Amino acid sequence: MISTESSAHNPLPGSRRVAGHEDLLRVSYRLMASKGMHRMTLQDVADEVGMSKANLVYHYKTKEDLVLTTMQWVLEQVATRIVEATASAVGRDAKIRAMIDAIFRDPQRNRTFYIVYAELMAHSSRNTRYAELNDWFRESVTGQYAIVIGEADGAPSKEVVEGAMVVRALIDGLFLQWLAESDWEACHARYKELCVQAILSSLEHLNKPG
Repeated sequence: MISTESSAHNPLPGSRRVAGHEDLLRVSYRLMASKGMHRMTLQDVADEVGMSKANLVYHYKTKEDLVLTTMQWVLEQVATRIVEATASAVGRDAKIRAMIDAIFRDPQRNRTFYIVYAELMAHSSRNTRYAELNDWFRESVTGQYAIVIGEADGAPSKEVVEGAMVVRALIDGLFLQWLAESDWEACHARYKELCVQAILSSLEHLNKPG
């Protein structure tokens, strides 16, 4: 489970975070979304931010280092946003809605994130460093879902963990289905509400005997 403090923990000891490089990481993230991780080059990023490739390589030795640092930065923001959104909400339904509000931000941001995140997951099956980052994010966010469920329902620990796994499956599954919609922008609000209702329905069974 995470807090705003632990979400800043570096899951990749070999990665480098350069102070003041948020704009550079933002450009890297945007290029990954528009060109793909595979096609984006260090020269592309250097050109966009107005620095030499040599200077970029000084801070990020390889494209993999830059991609991983960028994705860690993005995923930390997602995890922290969920923590902050649910902290002040009171009651199960309010916490769930606050959590989904933090996740379903707006159509374009969600589309960008899931396009890039889907590529990260694909790389995770073939690259240990990508897998470590994805595992950290999955455990962090699933842990926060468990906090929301546990505080709201007081369910036994095993059921909380299983419930959090179901919540994550519902959110990711609905996002991937939404991503495939031709009118993805117009149906964003419908998928958001469907996600809330699906989660609340699944949690109704947490404390019920099998």
